Amino acid sequence: SVLGVPQQIKTDNGPGYVSQKTKLFFAAWGIVHSTGIPHSSTGQAIVERAHGT
Repeated sequence: SVLGVPQQIKTDNGPGYVSQKTKLFFAAWGIVHSTGIPHSSTGQAIVERAHGT
């Protein structure tokens, strides 16, 4: 990894982010994974606004 490994990643509760394979990947790399509040569009809107999407 050129930029280093993140210590923590926060995602929404999408199926791709809460799958067992993703959990194993984060654990293998020592990454703390947290998710937003389920069914809350506010948190996702803040991220999308920051990214310009």
